[in-house]
Amino acid sequence: MGCEVRRGYNKTISGKGSKGFTLVEVLVVVALIATMLAIGVPSIISQMSHLRLTRSVREVSVELSAARLKAIAFNRRVRVAFNVYGGTPLDDYRINLYDSGTSTWSADPTRPLIRLKSAIRITSPGGSFNVDFFANGTASPTSVCITNTAKAGDQMKVTVQGSTGMVTITTGC
Repeated sequence: MGCEVRRGYNKTISGKGSKGFTLVEVLVVVALIATMLAIGVPSIISQMSHLRLTRSVREVSVELSAARLKAIAFNRRVRVAFNVYGGTPLDDYRINLYDSGTSTWSADPTRPLIRLKSAIRITSPGGSFNVDFFANGTASPTSVCITNTAKAGDQMKVTVQGSTGMVTITTGC
């Protein structure tokens, strides 16, 4: 009665199973998880880098579209000014409004300065540049190439059509 005879794996004669896992079972599970992580982590990191590029390109596209809509709605010229630094600080852009009375441009107080994410760079048209939108919806035609410097060949292009002011995104530059 004080001594129980073991019958089979982890079962006693009284029918009660042992509680918990054996060390071998835990080590096998840990080894399986480690193997799956070793296989999956590099591709996940690569995808996260591409997602950062995709998000940045969409933000540029949204800001360009917002500038076009402002130009039409307020019947005035609106500009998206891009500052390309090629390193530090990060490239940035913002909407500027044209005041025809003073013939000057000023930052749109309703839209913030937006900085591109780390490892995301504007690679063309090169240097700082502007995209102007006019009251009739047209624009200065421009193609902006945005590159993910963390992943070779990972580029996307934002194109502004001059005759319509429409903004499109394509893969590659």
